[in-house]
Amino acid sequence: MNQTQEQAPQPAEPPMQPEEQAIAYVETAIEETTDFAKWAIDYLQQDGTYAQLGMVGAILLVAIGIRVWIAQRVKSVETEKTQTPSTLRTLLQKITQLTAPCFALLLLLPAARLSLSLYETATTIETATRLATVWLLWTAVRSLIASPMVRTIGSWILVPAALLHIFNELDGVIAMLESAAFDFGEIEITAYTIVKALVFFTIVFWFARFLSQMGGEYIRGNDTLTISTKELLIKLFDIALYILMFVFTLDLIGIDLTALAVFSGALGVGLGFGLQKIASNFISGIILLSERSVTLGNLVEMDNGIFGYMRKLGARASVIETLDGKEVMVPNEDFITSRVSNLTHSSNRGRVDVAIGVSYNTDLKKAHDVILEAAKSYDKCSTDEDYKPECWLREFGDSSVDFLLIFWLDDVQQGRWRAKSHVMFLVWEALKENNIEIPFPQRDLHIKSSAIPLGLPSGEKPDGDDENQHALEDENKSDDVATGNSDTCKEKTS
Repeated sequence: MNQTQEQAPQPAEPPMQPEEQAIAYVETAIEETTDFAKWAIDYLQQDGTYAQLGMVGAILLVAIGIRVWIAQRVKSVETEKTQTPSTLRTLLQKITQLTAPCFALLLLLPAARLSLSLYETATTIETATRLATVWLLWTAVRSLIASPMVRTIGSWILVPAALLHIFNELDGVIAMLESAAFDFGEIEITAYTIVKALVFFTIVFWFARFLSQMGGEYIRGNDTLTISTKELLIKLFDIALYILMFVFTLDLIGIDLTALAVFSGALGVGLGFGLQKIASNFISGIILLSERSVTLGNLVEMDNGIFGYMRKLGARASVIETLDGKEVMVPNEDFITSRVSNLTHSSNRGRVDVAIGVSYNTDLKKAHDVILEAAKSYDKCSTDEDYKPECWLREFGDSSVDFLLIFWLDDVQQGRWRAKSHVMFLVWEALKENNIEIPFPQRDLHIKSSAIPLGLPSGEKPDGDDENQHALEDENKSDDVATGNSDTCKEKTS
């Protein structure tokens, strides 16, 4: 008869005290240090170790020397007055920084074969070759990539990943990152997924930006399209490109797009409420480009007083360069919802008004002809029959007879203020030559009566002064009596 006996559970070990943990850590560190020291001693005692270290040091010095020599040559070419383009000089400077790791790799490869033939081992040189490869990658990232974001990702993620891969440690690190995971709906997200997303999104969108610039330059170089059509095509090209790159990046990361259906709907609703202004500005930009109401180079004036040339039609905002050189970012929505004056929408012709006043003693017909001839003598004034200069008598003012001179410019972009100033100088000179006065504001003061003698020596009185004085005294007395009577009435009433 077989009897089964249940095994009693093993009692849990008591937790280690802090002093015991510290002692265990120290013992482990001593063991690892001892093992490393034994490995280092054995490695240094191998045949050819010092020779390989000498080869690596000599190759490193030669590579650095070649880089310094090439850098000096490039610098001397820059100081000379040559026809080398600036982009080529910048490219030479960046490539110069790659010469040291490139020459180190080129020299280490035959050195490894030489070490194998002489000492039957090339462990040190092979390790140096791997490190030189990482050095080349790090230098290329730091010198050739201008984007700070891509440069940071490459320096802190790609280069360490390459170093781990070269020494066959990358798989262990990936396994450790994949062990840290959490669920987001039906999607499992790990630390490795986050790292991949950061790397792929940075690189793919940096490449997409490069393609966007190339596509924009190609479309702008097409002379058969109008400016508005070019900007509209560029914007549509950017939208399609970035959507495609976004979907492509999700596929690279390994995220199933069908699992994001519900999340995408919720995200779309949230973005609809939170990004209404951005969406409105974006749609307004497309409307502006499709309607062609405002294009690049137009001279526009906004409701809020912004006046200048349209320099850029962006996805969110447009850039207006004012006449004093400021570049003002204006949301595209403002062009749709507010009043905008486009001075060069259908033509570049513009009108300039000049108000002129002459004296009342002037021959008005002559003044009219002189002002009109002065405007016609301006060389930038339009000579078209429908836009010739005109002068009208507007009103009889307090101090002058006011004329209004209007003239047209064939190209208002050359400056209305400059044209107005030149015409006003011409009018001034013409009026001076014809002795026509431009009056300043003045008033005539007429004194009908006064109790104080004006312009008479002291002691003398004008004729009838006594009578006037008696009349004034009688008026004052009558006023006093009236005041007294009113006061008496008030007292009786009270």
